[in-house]
Amino acid sequence: MLHRRTAKLASWQIHLLCWSGAGLFLTGVAWLLLHYFGQVEGEFGPEMSPVEPWALRLHGLFLIPALLGIGAMFVAHIPKGWNHKDQRVLGILLGMALLFLISSGYLLYYAGGESLRAWTSVIHWMIGLILPAIFAWHYWNGSRLRNGKR
Repeated sequence: MLHRRTAKLASWQIHLLCWSGAGLFLTGVAWLLLHYFGQVEGEFGPEMSPVEPWALRLHGLFLIPALLGIGAMFVAHIPKGWNHKDQRVLGILLGMALLFLISSGYLLYYAGGESLRAWTSVIHWMIGLILPAIFAWHYWNGSRLRNGKR
């Protein structure tokens, strides 16, 4: 297996991470738009959209394959990639962003204090919005380095 000897991800991992990442991004953006701009007029004033909880449920559903893909990176991608100094900073940045998103998502689901939830939510969606750019940069830079361009 070539992919266990190099830092290059197997195609199934790339597909799993891209599709689950796209699902997480789209459901996160859907929740964000619904939460801040999608309130409906209810009997007693503005209420959340009935679609908003479903956006969160789908967001959690897309997290399952994303965690599988992230966990699979610990087999070869991260240990082998650590030797590539040109990618190390981007990889660490990507890993830290993922770790924060996973941890803050857990806090948002289980934390009880409203002020903690409010701040965690804002930071979670801000990092979630920039994560595709960090991932694309890491992927593009790795492809460029693999092709011999510095």
